[in-house]
Amino acid sequence: MPDWEKYYDEHLITLEQAAEKINSGDKIFFGQTITISYPFLDLLYKREDLTDVGIYYNCSSGMFDMVFDADSKKRFHIMTMFSSPLDRMSGSMGICDFNSNPYEYFTRSIIDEYGCNTMVVEICPPDENGRCNLGVLGIPSNGLFNADPHVVKKIGIINHDCAFPAQGDYEEVTIPLTDFDYIVINDHEPSVLPVSAPTEVDKIIASYILPYIKEGDSIQVGMGGLGEQITAELKNKSNINIFTEIAVDSMVELAEAGILNSITACGAFGTTKIFDFLAKSDKVKMKPVSYMLEPPFISQVDNLVGINQTLMVDLLGQACSEAQGLKMYSGVGGSFGFIYGITKSKGGRSFLCLRSTYTDKEGKVRSNVVPWLPEGSIVTTPKYLVMYLVSENGIADVFLKTNRDRIKAIMKIAHPDFLPELKEKIISTGQIAEEDFDS
Repeated sequence: MPDWEKYYDEHLITLEQAAEKINSGDKIFFGQTITISYPFLDLLYKREDLTDVGIYYNCSSGMFDMVFDADSKKRFHIMTMFSSPLDRMSGSMGICDFNSNPYEYFTRSIIDEYGCNTMVVEICPPDENGRCNLGVLGIPSNGLFNADPHVVKKIGIINHDCAFPAQGDYEEVTIPLTDFDYIVINDHEPSVLPVSAPTEVDKIIASYILPYIKEGDSIQVGMGGLGEQITAELKNKSNINIFTEIAVDSMVELAEAGILNSITACGAFGTTKIFDFLAKSDKVKMKPVSYMLEPPFISQVDNLVGINQTLMVDLLGQACSEAQGLKMYSGVGGSFGFIYGITKSKGGRSFLCLRSTYTDKEGKVRSNVVPWLPEGSIVTTPKYLVMYLVSENGIADVFLKTNRDRIKAIMKIAHPDFLPELKEKIISTGQIAEEDFDS
Protein backbone atom coordinates (compact mmCIF):
# COMPACT_ATOMS: atom_id res chain seq x y z
CA MET A 1 0.00 0.00 0.00
CA PRO A 2 1.46 3.43 -0.98
CA ASP A 3 2.11 5.79 1.91
CA TRP A 4 -0.67 8.15 0.78
CA GLU A 5 -3.28 5.38 0.91
CA LYS A 6 -2.28 4.57 4.47
CA TYR A 7 -2.45 8.30 5.29
CA TYR A 8 -5.93 8.43 3.74
CA ASP A 9 -7.17 5.58 5.91
CA GLU A 10 -5.70 7.10 9.06
CA HIS A 11 -7.12 10.61 8.48
CA LEU A 12 -10.57 9.77 7.09
CA ILE A 13 -13.33 11.12 9.36
CA THR A 14 -17.02 11.99 9.05
CA LEU A 15 -18.35 15.43 8.17
CA GLU A 16 -19.70 15.76 11.71
CA GLN A 17 -16.30 14.90 13.18
CA ALA A 18 -14.62 17.42 10.86
CA ALA A 19 -16.95 20.18 12.05
CA GLU A 20 -15.84 19.44 15.61
CA LYS A 21 -12.24 20.26 14.61
CA ILE A 22 -13.15 23.94 14.23
CA ASN A 23 -12.36 26.13 17.24
CA SER A 24 -13.52 29.56 18.32
CA GLY A 25 -11.32 32.19 16.70
CA ASP A 26 -10.62 30.12 13.56
CA LYS A 27 -10.71 32.00 10.27
CA ILE A 28 -11.82 29.61 7.53
CA PHE A 29 -11.72 29.79 3.73
CA PHE A 30 -14.36 27.62 2.05
CA GLY A 31 -13.57 28.02 -1.67
CA GLN A 32 -16.08 29.28 -4.20
CA THR A 33 -19.53 28.37 -5.55
CA ILE A 34 -19.70 24.58 -6.05
CA THR A 35 -16.55 23.87 -3.99
CA ILE A 36 -18.12 25.38 -0.84
CA SER A 37 -19.31 22.71 1.58
CA TYR A 38 -22.73 24.04 2.52
CA PRO A 39 -23.53 21.00 4.74
CA PHE A 40 -20.33 21.74 6.71
CA LEU A 41 -21.41 25.36 7.21
CA ASP A 42 -24.76 24.21 8.57
CA LEU A 43 -23.00 21.96 11.08
CA LEU A 44 -20.92 24.92 12.29
CA TYR A 45 -24.08 27.01 12.62
CA LYS A 46 -25.53 24.42 15.02
CA ARG A 47 -22.47 24.62 17.31
CA GLU A 48 -23.55 27.19 19.89
CA ASP A 49 -20.16 27.01 21.60
CA LEU A 50 -18.36 28.69 18.66
CA THR A 51 -17.53 32.41 18.72
CA ASP A 52 -15.43 34.78 16.60
CA VAL A 53 -15.26 32.40 13.61
CA GLY A 54 -14.44 33.86 10.18
CA ILE A 55 -16.38 32.37 7.26
CA TYR A 56 -14.67 33.44 4.03
CA TYR A 57 -15.58 32.41 0.49
CA ASN A 58 -15.87 33.65 -3.06
CA CYS A 59 -19.48 33.88 -4.28
CA SER A 60 -21.96 31.43 -2.77
CA SER A 61 -24.22 29.33 -4.99
CA GLY A 62 -26.05 27.30 -2.35
CA MET A 63 -28.21 27.95 0.69
CA PHE A 64 -26.85 27.68 4.24
CA ASP A 65 -28.55 28.63 7.48
CA MET A 66 -26.24 31.21 9.03
CA VAL A 67 -26.25 33.51 6.01
CA PHE A 68 -29.89 34.51 6.67
CA ASP A 69 -29.83 34.59 10.48
CA ALA A 70 -29.07 38.05 11.87
CA ASP A 71 -28.06 36.51 15.20
CA SER A 72 -25.26 34.59 13.46
CA LYS A 73 -23.26 37.85 13.38
CA LYS A 74 -22.67 37.41 17.09
CA ARG A 75 -20.63 34.26 16.39
CA PHE A 76 -19.59 34.35 12.72
CA HIS A 77 -18.05 36.95 10.42
CA ILE A 78 -19.31 35.99 6.94
CA MET A 79 -17.26 37.55 4.14
CA THR A 80 -17.54 37.09 0.38
CA MET A 81 -15.04 38.21 -2.25
CA PHE A 82 -17.76 38.46 -4.92
CA SER A 83 -21.50 38.72 -4.44
CA SER A 84 -24.09 36.28 -5.73
CA PRO A 85 -27.84 37.01 -5.43
CA LEU A 86 -27.80 35.06 -2.14
CA ASP A 87 -24.92 37.16 -0.80
CA ARG A 88 -26.69 40.38 -1.80
CA MET A 89 -29.83 39.32 0.06
CA SER A 90 -27.77 38.49 3.14
CA GLY A 91 -25.85 41.75 2.87
CA SER A 92 -29.08 43.74 2.71
CA MET A 93 -29.95 42.14 6.07
CA GLY A 94 -26.62 43.32 7.50
CA ILE A 95 -25.19 39.79 7.76
CA CYS A 96 -22.81 39.09 4.86
CA ASP A 97 -19.79 41.41 4.59
CA PHE A 98 -18.29 42.34 1.22
CA ASN A 99 -14.58 42.25 0.38
CA SER A 100 -14.61 43.79 -3.07
CA ASN A 101 -10.98 44.03 -4.11
CA PRO A 102 -9.25 43.01 -7.36
CA TYR A 103 -8.64 39.26 -7.48
CA GLU A 104 -4.91 39.79 -7.82
CA TYR A 105 -5.04 40.54 -4.06
CA PHE A 106 -7.23 37.50 -3.32
CA THR A 107 -4.73 35.51 -1.24
CA ARG A 108 -3.13 38.57 0.33
CA SER A 109 -6.45 39.88 1.63
CA ILE A 110 -7.65 36.59 3.12
CA ILE A 111 -4.30 35.65 4.67
CA ASP A 112 -2.63 38.94 5.62
CA GLU A 113 -5.64 41.10 6.42
CA TYR A 114 -8.12 38.56 7.77
CA GLY A 115 -5.80 35.94 9.26
CA CYS A 116 -7.10 32.82 7.53
CA ASN A 117 -5.70 29.80 9.40
CA THR A 118 -8.04 27.06 8.17
CA MET A 119 -9.12 25.64 4.80
CA VAL A 120 -12.29 23.61 4.23
CA VAL A 121 -12.81 22.88 0.54
CA GLU A 122 -14.40 20.26 -1.65
CA ILE A 123 -11.92 18.42 -3.87
CA CYS A 124 -11.69 15.59 -6.39
CA PRO A 125 -10.73 12.04 -5.30
CA PRO A 126 -6.95 11.35 -5.19
CA ASP A 127 -5.23 10.14 -8.36
CA GLU A 128 -2.69 7.33 -8.62
CA ASN A 129 0.00 9.67 -7.27
CA GLY A 130 -2.00 10.56 -4.19
CA ARG A 131 -2.74 14.11 -5.34
CA CYS A 132 -6.21 15.66 -5.28
CA ASN A 133 -7.31 17.93 -8.10
CA LEU A 134 -8.83 21.18 -6.85
CA GLY A 135 -11.44 21.12 -9.62
CA VAL A 136 -12.39 23.70 -12.24
CA LEU A 137 -13.85 25.96 -9.53
CA GLY A 138 -11.12 25.30 -6.97
CA ILE A 139 -8.16 27.07 -8.53
CA PRO A 140 -8.57 30.21 -6.32
CA SER A 141 -7.71 27.94 -3.38
CA ASN A 142 -4.24 27.21 -4.77
CA GLY A 143 -2.49 30.26 -3.32
CA LEU A 144 -4.08 29.73 0.08
CA PHE A 145 -2.97 26.11 0.26
CA ASN A 146 0.59 27.26 -0.26
CA ALA A 147 0.36 30.01 2.35
CA ASP A 148 2.10 28.04 5.10
CA PRO A 149 2.79 28.64 7.92
CA HIS A 150 -0.42 30.71 8.10
CA VAL A 151 -2.89 27.98 7.15
CA VAL A 152 -2.38 25.35 9.84
CA LYS A 153 -5.59 23.33 9.48
CA LYS A 154 -6.73 21.86 6.15
CA ILE A 155 -9.86 19.78 5.69
CA GLY A 156 -10.42 18.19 2.28
CA ILE A 157 -13.95 17.07 1.46
CA ILE A 158 -14.07 14.58 -1.41
CA ASN A 159 -17.26 14.93 -3.45
CA HIS A 160 -17.54 12.29 -6.18
CA ASP A 161 -20.65 13.99 -7.61
CA CYS A 162 -18.75 17.22 -8.16
CA ALA A 163 -15.48 15.82 -9.50
CA PHE A 164 -14.58 18.13 -12.38
CA PRO A 165 -10.75 18.00 -12.37
CA ALA A 166 -9.02 21.11 -13.69
CA GLN A 167 -6.68 20.80 -16.66
CA GLY A 168 -3.38 22.64 -16.39
CA ASP A 169 0.07 22.47 -14.87
CA TYR A 170 -0.11 19.42 -12.61
CA GLU A 171 1.41 21.05 -9.54
CA GLU A 172 -0.85 24.11 -9.89
CA VAL A 173 -4.15 22.25 -10.12
CA THR A 174 -3.48 19.45 -7.61
CA ILE A 175 -2.59 19.20 -3.92
CA PRO A 176 -0.98 16.19 -2.19
CA LEU A 177 -3.56 14.29 -0.18
CA THR A 178 -1.04 14.25 2.65
CA ASP A 179 -1.29 18.06 2.89
CA PHE A 180 -4.74 17.66 4.41
CA ASP A 181 -5.02 17.22 8.15
CA TYR A 182 -8.44 15.61 7.82
CA ILE A 183 -10.22 13.91 4.92
CA VAL A 184 -13.98 13.60 4.52
CA ILE A 185 -16.25 11.99 1.92
CA ASN A 186 -19.51 13.89 1.36
CA ASP A 187 -21.19 13.30 -2.00
CA HIS A 188 -23.91 15.66 -3.22
CA GLU A 189 -24.96 17.35 -6.45
CA PRO A 190 -23.28 20.71 -7.20
CA SER A 191 -25.17 23.89 -6.33
CA VAL A 192 -25.02 25.95 -9.51
CA LEU A 193 -26.25 29.48 -10.11
CA PRO A 194 -28.73 30.04 -12.97
CA VAL A 195 -27.27 31.33 -16.23
CA SER A 196 -28.76 34.59 -17.51
CA ALA A 197 -30.07 34.46 -21.06
CA PRO A 198 -28.87 37.31 -23.32
CA THR A 199 -31.29 40.24 -23.46
CA GLU A 200 -32.06 42.28 -26.57
CA VAL A 201 -29.73 44.97 -25.22
CA ASP A 202 -26.96 42.35 -24.83
CA LYS A 203 -27.45 41.32 -28.46
CA ILE A 204 -27.23 44.91 -29.71
CA ILE A 205 -24.11 45.63 -27.65
CA ALA A 206 -22.49 42.42 -28.92
CA SER A 207 -23.21 43.45 -32.51
CA TYR A 208 -21.24 46.69 -31.97
CA ILE A 209 -18.22 44.88 -30.50
CA LEU A 210 -17.94 41.92 -32.89
CA PRO A 211 -16.45 43.94 -35.82
CA TYR A 212 -13.54 44.85 -33.53
CA ILE A 213 -12.64 41.16 -32.99
CA LYS A 214 -10.11 39.83 -35.49
CA GLU A 215 -8.74 36.45 -36.44
CA GLY A 216 -6.03 35.40 -33.99
CA ASP A 217 -7.33 37.54 -31.11
CA SER A 218 -7.53 36.35 -27.52
CA ILE A 219 -10.87 37.04 -25.82
CA GLN A 220 -11.78 37.84 -22.22
CA VAL A 221 -15.46 37.99 -21.29
CA GLY A 222 -17.36 38.42 -18.07
CA MET A 223 -20.14 36.13 -16.92
CA GLY A 224 -23.80 36.70 -17.67
CA GLY A 225 -25.94 37.19 -20.75
CA LEU A 226 -23.53 39.51 -22.57
CA GLY A 227 -20.60 37.13 -22.12
CA GLU A 228 -22.70 34.25 -23.42
CA GLN A 229 -23.86 36.31 -26.41
CA ILE A 230 -20.38 37.53 -27.36
CA THR A 231 -18.97 34.02 -27.17
CA ALA A 232 -21.83 32.50 -29.16
CA GLU A 233 -21.36 35.12 -31.92
CA LEU A 234 -17.73 34.09 -32.38
CA LYS A 235 -19.04 31.21 -34.51
CA ASN A 236 -18.31 33.33 -37.60
CA LYS A 237 -14.70 33.94 -36.54
CA SER A 238 -11.67 31.63 -36.65
CA ASN A 239 -8.33 31.08 -34.93
CA ILE A 240 -9.60 32.50 -31.63
CA ASN A 241 -8.12 31.95 -28.17
CA ILE A 242 -9.98 32.41 -24.90
CA PHE A 243 -7.92 34.06 -22.15
CA THR A 244 -10.35 34.89 -19.39
CA GLU A 245 -11.17 34.66 -15.73
CA ILE A 246 -14.47 32.83 -16.26
CA ALA A 247 -15.27 30.21 -18.92
CA VAL A 248 -18.95 30.01 -19.94
CA ASP A 249 -21.29 27.45 -21.51
CA SER A 250 -21.26 28.88 -25.04
CA MET A 251 -17.52 28.22 -25.32
CA VAL A 252 -18.16 24.47 -25.53
CA GLU A 253 -19.72 24.54 -29.02
CA LEU A 254 -17.01 26.89 -30.30
CA ALA A 255 -14.24 24.61 -29.08
CA GLU A 256 -15.91 21.52 -30.51
CA ALA A 257 -16.35 23.31 -33.86
CA GLY A 258 -12.62 24.10 -34.01
CA ILE A 259 -13.08 27.87 -33.74
CA LEU A 260 -11.21 28.05 -30.44
CA ASN A 261 -7.55 27.07 -30.33
CA SER A 262 -7.28 27.22 -26.55
CA ILE A 263 -9.05 28.21 -23.34
CA THR A 264 -7.04 29.64 -20.45
CA ALA A 265 -9.20 30.47 -17.44
CA CYS A 266 -9.35 30.69 -13.64
CA GLY A 267 -12.81 29.24 -13.22
CA ALA A 268 -16.23 28.80 -14.81
CA PHE A 269 -19.79 30.05 -14.56
CA GLY A 270 -22.69 28.10 -15.96
CA THR A 271 -24.11 24.61 -15.93
CA THR A 272 -22.34 21.28 -15.53
CA LYS A 273 -21.94 21.42 -19.33
CA ILE A 274 -18.99 23.83 -19.07
CA PHE A 275 -17.62 22.16 -15.92
CA ASP A 276 -17.55 18.77 -17.64
CA PHE A 277 -15.94 20.20 -20.78
CA LEU A 278 -13.19 22.00 -18.86
CA ALA A 279 -12.44 18.78 -16.99
CA LYS A 280 -11.91 16.74 -20.16
CA SER A 281 -10.70 18.96 -23.01
CA ASP A 282 -7.02 19.09 -23.96
CA LYS A 283 -7.58 22.68 -25.18
CA VAL A 284 -8.00 23.89 -21.60
CA LYS A 285 -5.51 25.22 -19.07
CA MET A 286 -6.64 26.51 -15.67
CA LYS A 287 -4.48 29.04 -13.79
CA PRO A 288 -4.63 30.49 -10.24
CA VAL A 289 -6.30 33.91 -9.93
CA SER A 290 -3.43 35.41 -7.96
CA TYR A 291 -1.15 34.80 -10.96
CA MET A 292 -3.31 35.05 -14.06
CA LEU A 293 -5.16 38.20 -13.03
CA GLU A 294 -2.02 40.24 -12.38
CA PRO A 295 -2.01 43.20 -14.83
CA PRO A 296 1.70 42.66 -15.71
CA PHE A 297 0.90 39.06 -16.73
CA ILE A 298 -2.21 40.09 -18.67
CA SER A 299 -0.25 42.79 -20.52
CA GLN A 300 2.02 40.12 -22.01
CA VAL A 301 -0.89 38.69 -24.04
CA ASP A 302 -0.92 40.37 -27.45
CA ASN A 303 -4.20 41.25 -29.18
CA LEU A 304 -6.25 40.67 -26.06
CA VAL A 305 -9.86 41.83 -26.33
CA GLY A 306 -11.59 42.37 -22.97
CA ILE A 307 -15.36 42.67 -22.64
CA ASN A 308 -16.71 43.61 -19.21
CA GLN A 309 -19.83 45.23 -17.82
CA THR A 310 -20.55 48.23 -15.66
CA LEU A 311 -23.63 49.72 -14.01
CA MET A 312 -23.10 53.47 -14.36
CA VAL A 313 -20.65 55.92 -15.95
CA ASP A 314 -20.25 59.67 -15.74
CA LEU A 315 -19.42 61.91 -18.68
CA LEU A 316 -15.69 61.72 -17.95
CA GLY A 317 -15.69 57.91 -18.05
CA GLN A 318 -15.53 56.94 -14.38
CA ALA A 319 -17.29 53.59 -14.07
CA CYS A 320 -19.22 52.06 -11.16
CA SER A 321 -19.32 48.31 -11.77
CA GLU A 322 -19.59 46.62 -8.36
CA ALA A 323 -22.34 48.56 -6.58
CA GLN A 324 -25.46 50.62 -7.09
CA GLY A 325 -24.57 53.63 -4.99
CA LEU A 326 -23.30 52.05 -1.78
CA LYS A 327 -25.40 48.91 -2.24
CA MET A 328 -23.11 46.07 -3.31
CA TYR A 329 -24.14 44.18 -6.43
CA SER A 330 -21.21 41.98 -7.47
CA GLY A 331 -17.53 42.78 -6.91
CA VAL A 332 -14.36 43.92 -8.63
CA GLY A 333 -13.41 40.33 -9.48
CA GLY A 334 -10.95 40.08 -12.34
CA SER A 335 -12.34 42.97 -14.38
CA PHE A 336 -9.95 45.61 -13.02
CA GLY A 337 -6.88 43.47 -13.71
CA PHE A 338 -7.97 42.85 -17.29
CA ILE A 339 -8.98 46.45 -17.99
CA TYR A 340 -5.67 47.72 -16.64
CA GLY A 341 -3.53 44.99 -18.22
CA ILE A 342 -5.11 45.40 -21.64
CA THR A 343 -4.09 49.08 -21.77
CA LYS A 344 -0.51 47.79 -21.96
CA SER A 345 -1.21 44.79 -24.22
CA LYS A 346 0.15 45.07 -27.77
CA GLY A 347 -2.97 45.41 -29.91
CA GLY A 348 -5.21 45.19 -26.83
CA ARG A 349 -8.80 46.47 -26.89
CA SER A 350 -11.02 46.81 -23.82
CA PHE A 351 -14.79 47.32 -23.92
CA LEU A 352 -16.81 48.35 -20.87
CA CYS A 353 -20.52 47.82 -21.52
CA LEU A 354 -23.76 49.04 -19.96
CA ARG A 355 -27.42 49.51 -20.74
CA SER A 356 -28.13 53.22 -21.07
CA THR A 357 -31.16 53.29 -18.74
CA TYR A 358 -32.76 51.55 -15.78
CA THR A 359 -36.20 51.68 -14.16
CA ASP A 360 -36.31 52.63 -10.48
CA LYS A 361 -38.66 51.28 -7.79
CA GLU A 362 -41.27 53.91 -8.64
CA GLY A 363 -41.30 52.80 -12.27
CA LYS A 364 -39.45 55.87 -13.53
CA VAL A 365 -36.84 55.42 -16.28
CA ARG A 366 -33.47 56.91 -15.37
CA SER A 367 -30.14 57.25 -17.15
CA ASN A 368 -27.09 55.11 -16.37
CA VAL A 369 -24.99 57.79 -18.09
CA VAL A 370 -24.80 60.73 -15.68
CA PRO A 371 -23.07 64.14 -15.81
CA TRP A 372 -21.32 63.41 -12.53
CA LEU A 373 -21.51 60.47 -10.15
CA PRO A 374 -24.06 60.67 -7.32
CA GLU A 375 -22.81 61.09 -3.76
CA GLY A 376 -21.70 57.75 -2.33
CA SER A 377 -20.89 56.12 -5.67
CA ILE A 378 -18.14 53.48 -5.63
CA VAL A 379 -15.75 53.90 -8.57
CA THR A 380 -14.48 50.54 -9.81
CA THR A 381 -12.61 51.70 -12.92
CA PRO A 382 -10.93 55.13 -13.09
CA LYS A 383 -11.50 57.11 -16.27
CA TYR A 384 -7.93 56.86 -17.52
CA LEU A 385 -8.09 53.05 -17.86
CA VAL A 386 -11.30 52.96 -19.90
CA MET A 387 -10.76 52.42 -23.63
CA TYR A 388 -14.21 51.89 -25.17
CA LEU A 389 -17.60 52.43 -23.53
CA VAL A 390 -20.51 50.62 -25.18
CA SER A 391 -24.28 50.85 -24.77
CA GLU A 392 -27.18 49.85 -27.02
CA ASN A 393 -26.77 53.32 -28.57
CA GLY A 394 -23.20 52.93 -29.82
CA ILE A 395 -19.50 52.95 -28.91
CA ALA A 396 -17.45 55.75 -27.34
CA ASP A 397 -13.66 55.70 -27.79
CA VAL A 398 -12.37 57.64 -24.76
CA PHE A 399 -8.88 56.25 -24.15
CA LEU A 400 -6.30 58.98 -23.48
CA LYS A 401 -8.77 61.66 -24.62
CA THR A 402 -9.26 65.15 -23.18
CA ASN A 403 -12.20 65.91 -20.91
CA ARG A 404 -14.11 67.68 -23.69
CA ASP A 405 -13.60 64.84 -26.14
CA ARG A 406 -14.66 62.32 -23.49
CA ILE A 407 -17.85 64.24 -22.76
CA LYS A 408 -18.82 64.48 -26.43
CA ALA A 409 -18.09 60.80 -27.08
CA ILE A 410 -19.93 59.48 -24.01
CA MET A 411 -22.97 61.68 -24.69
CA LYS A 412 -23.47 59.68 -27.90
CA ILE A 413 -24.02 56.41 -26.02
CA ALA A 414 -26.59 57.91 -23.62
CA HIS A 415 -30.30 57.41 -24.27
CA PRO A 416 -31.57 60.22 -26.54
CA ASP A 417 -34.32 61.16 -24.06
CA PHE A 418 -31.68 62.26 -21.54
CA LEU A 419 -29.36 64.19 -23.86
CA PRO A 420 -30.81 67.69 -23.23
CA GLU A 421 -30.55 67.26 -19.45
CA LEU A 422 -27.03 65.82 -19.65
CA LYS A 423 -25.89 68.64 -21.90
CA GLU A 424 -27.37 71.34 -19.68
CA LYS A 425 -25.83 69.93 -16.51
CA ILE A 426 -22.35 69.29 -17.90
CA ILE A 427 -22.20 72.79 -19.41
CA SER A 428 -23.05 74.19 -15.96
CA THR A 429 -19.83 72.68 -14.59
CA GLY A 430 -17.58 74.65 -16.95
CA GLN A 431 -16.00 71.47 -18.30
CA ILE A 432 -17.37 72.20 -21.77
CA ALA A 433 -19.19 75.05 -23.53
CA GLU A 434 -22.17 75.01 -25.90
CA GLU A 435 -19.98 75.84 -28.90
CA ASP A 436 -17.66 72.91 -28.13
CA PHE A 437 -20.41 70.46 -29.11
CA ASP A 438 -20.34 71.82 -32.66
CA SER A 439 -16.59 71.34 -33.14
